[in-house]
Parts: sequence; C-alpha cells; structure tokens
Amino acid sequence: METADIERARAFVEGNVDFTRRRTQPHSSGTILFVTLTYAQSLDGKISLPGQKLLLSSAQSMAMTHRLRATHSAILVGIGTVLVDNPRLRTKHTLPGEKPRHPRPVVLDPHLRFPLDARLLENPEYIKPWIVAGPDHDAGKRRELEARGARVLVVGECDAKGRPRIGAVLGVLEQEGVSSLMVEGGAQVIQAFLECRMVDCLIVTIAPTVVGSEGVPAVLAQNGIPGLTIRPRAYEQFGPDVVMIADI
Repeated sequence: METADIERARAFVEGNVDFTRRRTQPHSSGTILFVTLTYAQSLDGKISLPGQKLLLSSAQSMAMTHRLRATHSAILVGIGTVLVDNPRLRTKHTLPGEKPRHPRPVVLDPHLRFPLDARLLENPEYIKPWIVAGPDHDAGKRRELEARGARVLVVGECDAKGRPRIGAVLGVLEQEGVSSLMVEGGAQVIQAFLECRMVDCLIVTIAPTVVGSEGVPAVLAQNGIPGLTIRPRAYEQFGPDVVMIADI
C-alpha cells in the first residue's frame, strides 16, 4: 500500500466524519454511542455471493476502510460473516512508524455458532472478540469460547427468531464502554440497523463490477425500507471505486 493512498484515505475520513462527537439526542434505544454503518457493494447493489467470500473493494478504498476501523472503539459483524469470511477485523495500512489501533471485535451470534478455530481467537496478542448471544444458547459452547479468550454477552431482549434486538445490543455495548461502533455487515445486520434507524453515518463503497442475480443484496427486503431517508454529504473516488458518506 502506497503511503500517499493511506494519507489520502485518512484525510477523507477525518475531513468528512467527526467521530469524536456524541449524539446530543439518544437513539430510540436510549443510547448515544456513535454508529457508523459501512459496506462495499457492486453496481447492481450486491455485497456478496451466498456462502462465498467476495472481495469488492480496491486496495485504495480498503485503506479508507482501515482508517475507519482505527477511529472506532468497536467493530461489529454478524456470525454469517465470521463463518464465510473468517475475518480478523484488525487495522492495517498504517503510516510508516505508526502503531495500528485495533477496534474491539463484536459478533452477533444468537445461538453461539462461533467456530472454535476462528481467526479472531487464534492469536493471544489479538483483542479478543465479544460475542453477543441470546438467552437460548449452548452453555457448553460458551465455556469453550470463554476458555479461548472470548467474552459472551447475553442479551435477553430478542425478536421472534431469538435474535437480540439492536437497541438492546447497543445498550449493552454502551454499558461496556463502547463510544463508537463500526458495523460492517452482513446483509441481515445491515438491514437490521437501517430498519431500526440506529445509524448516525452511512459509508458505502461502490465497486465498478456487476455480481448478477445470484448475489446477496445489501437490503434483503423486497420492498426496501419504507421511510428511510439518506442524505449524502460527500463522494470520493478511491482507485476504481466511489465512496459515499451520508447521514440517515
């Protein structure tokens, strides 16, 4: 990664999004932690292929994403992302001599399907993940995960499918000291945050490619999300990709 690309990504993030500010009005959940929702999509609005890892972002726009990671206290994904992508959720692409700042990984995993050999658990030097589970989880699996350094946070307020409600999740994270949360996906997580209007900043990377009808859309609902208003604030090209920053 070229130093110039890293410096440009940093300037774009710091010049367009104020991550130090906290909401003066709480979310409907009563929380005031800052929530950034970010993902990459194709020209036809797809973010992945079913059960397959799909890299859409260029190296230049990935530098912007990693700068975002460095500015947040935690980063959240769903268990589907862990099962398919096996991510580390760490920060790369720093300037020469600069020490990376890694966010706390948070995984929404209602029934504790988290693999014991996941990369998030493999290195003792990594910041260990917090796994958000519902009350209906395997107690034995919880003990195994915690023995490997993970922390399981149980949220009792769930929907009909046993998934912790987003507002309740934010409340628990705020109680644990999280002041800013970067949400990276996948599709069910993206839709859940948009539907409950608990997003302060939306950042979408648009890659010049077409995935096709088999691709997974960013929003799963066929009729979209009624009443959702997106107010773009800035656009920037990073390599072949275009990045949009918007308020919701």
